[in-house]
Amino acid sequence: MQLFEKLIEYPEAERLVLESTPLLPVEEKPLGEALGLALARDLTATTDSPPFDNSAVDGYALRSADAEVGRVFRVVDEAPAGRPAKRSVGEGEAIKIFTGGVIPEGADAVVMVENTSGWGEEFELKKSPTPGTNIRDAGEDTRKGDIILGAGTEVGAPEIALAATQGYGVLPVYRRPRVVVLSTGTELVEPDTRDLQPGEIFDSNSYAVVAAASEAGAEARRLYAASDDAQTLRTAIEEALLSADVVVTSGGVSVGEKDLVKSTMLALGVEQVFWGVKFKPGKPLFYGTRDETRLFGLPGNPVSAMVCFDLFVRPALMRMMGREDKRRPRILVYFERDIVNKFGRLHAMRVSLKRTQRGWLAESVGAQGSGLVSSLTKADALALIGPASEGIPAGEPIEAIVLRDEKLQ
Repeated sequence: MQLFEKLIEYPEAERLVLESTPLLPVEEKPLGEALGLALARDLTATTDSPPFDNSAVDGYALRSADAEVGRVFRVVDEAPAGRPAKRSVGEGEAIKIFTGGVIPEGADAVVMVENTSGWGEEFELKKSPTPGTNIRDAGEDTRKGDIILGAGTEVGAPEIALAATQGYGVLPVYRRPRVVVLSTGTELVEPDTRDLQPGEIFDSNSYAVVAAASEAGAEARRLYAASDDAQTLRTAIEEALLSADVVVTSGGVSVGEKDLVKSTMLALGVEQVFWGVKFKPGKPLFYGTRDETRLFGLPGNPVSAMVCFDLFVRPALMRMMGREDKRRPRILVYFERDIVNKFGRLHAMRVSLKRTQRGWLAESVGAQGSGLVSSLTKADALALIGPASEGIPAGEPIEAIVLRDEKLQ
């Protein structure tokens, strides 16, 4: 039976993962495919925006010097968006203009149609504008040559809109990581295929990890290898290594005779970075590298697998994509009663959060067993208790990792 050579502390494990994780290559992605990725270089404005003085409202462009309440103006042309007026504005004249229309020569204000007697060949002014009223100046948003989006910016809908205003059809971004997820173990059965036999369970980990990786922005797929046969595992892991930036296995990294994943990885040339973390849930976590591929051997217990994904795999995926949010938000929380830590290592307790006058109140979601999948659906955060402490006194602030950002709104 193998034994853990050396357990390392959680901060050291996190550091080793991030320091050994490279940025992925840069590629040009169409605007519609860049959502959630990070810019690999600064984007500069290609033109002033807006590129010309234009109207902010529907109304009439005129000279503010002529704008006396009660005066009647003659409409001499119109300027819809995209088609500038052919006439300039003279004394007592106006040009019908629509939102986005080019301000015609001679005009220095736009009066909303609501402040006139209405649309027509002439109108009476009901409210006097001042110079610049309802005019959007050329370059008031951005100036040509300005940096409009910095390297490392995560591309969202506003960033796509801004890039499009400058004529960018593609964006230079770090590509999405390709993640291959394997579930191992002869006890696993594909959901919705057949009834369970004694000793069997439905495979949940691979589906959950693929979903979590996709949620983080990666391209993730399952490679089913529900077997404890060494050759079957070797073939599956070898296939994953050829196509993935990140390989994630679930189960088979503990110390039992049938826990073959770690030894198979090493036989395939994977260099072990660490195996075993002073952490609950997730002690038997394995992390290794082979060339540019990163491999995570997550524990088989569902909660342990998902917590380890959140704390180790997710930050690595963020790092590969150049995303700045390498870690989930961290906040200070407190408990109303003393919390005991019986494990002698850092305990990531699943808790719910409630905002109070004192700050964030944490409450255990209940039993903390590694197989209690329902507890994850109730948890807002992971309260970090330890690593060496026997417990946390009531009211003492401790750090927690927020799992549901919406709780902070």
